[in-house]
Amino acid sequence: MHNESPLQSIKIVMVNTTHPGNIGAAARAMRVMGLYNLTLVNPHKFPSKEATALASGALDVLENAIVTETLSEAVADCQYIFGTSARSRHIGKPELPIEEGIEEIRSILSQTPDAKIAILFGTERTGLTNEEVDICDKLFYIPTENNYNSLNISQAIQIIAYDLRRLLSQEKAKAIIKAPHYAGELPATHEALEGLFSHLERVMIESDFLDPNNPKHLMRKVRKLYKKAALTQEEINILRGTLNALEKQTKKVDPKVDPKTDEEAEKEE
Repeated sequence: MHNESPLQSIKIVMVNTTHPGNIGAAARAMRVMGLYNLTLVNPHKFPSKEATALASGALDVLENAIVTETLSEAVADCQYIFGTSARSRHIGKPELPIEEGIEEIRSILSQTPDAKIAILFGTERTGLTNEEVDICDKLFYIPTENNYNSLNISQAIQIIAYDLRRLLSQEKAKAIIKAPHYAGELPATHEALEGLFSHLERVMIESDFLDPNNPKHLMRKVRKLYKKAALTQEEINILRGTLNALEKQTKKVDPKVDPKTDEEAEKEE
């Protein structure tokens, strides 16, 4: 069943937030624009009286906020993950100004209204880490003065929440939900993709294709490759089935094992 409002498809994810007041201010920024889905990853302090005070009545958002220990857990059920960043990362992720980013979200929901989308905000001082950026499909940034781009996290959430409401408001919800969309499956969730990446990394290491001591550089490119494909769950099942078959063959014919070993062991018995 389609969401009544496209805004319900979006969750705001705050990662390692250090100041509880920012959580409350973010809840207020969300609530006034019609966003209710807040997830907190390993917050420094929550619940908090300071968060409650700065929420200024948006207690429903705070009380229903989901708290997780890891980012992977927070976005496990999402098909699309977008990060926010005030600086260029130079790691090959598409970086879009917020206007283009929100337009992309609108396009996604017009094609797949049941998609779940996460927008990530990193810790106040340094933002998202490179490892956290790795799981994102794309990055959004808010254009600011070149020599001063420091926005408080709740201010950034307010700006993005406003743009989301502007393009995905109730008045436009029916048009989006009724828009033609692909009859195929939704893209796989983050959890399913992570399972594939872990499986693929293991097979690549077992086959000596990947250096187990330095897997990150190549795996980052592998992630980028597969994320471009927007794989469905069925396609992931096919790929993992192939990997399972390769693993079985690798164990049957392992060049590191002396073929006489088993025979000699039987004689010794």
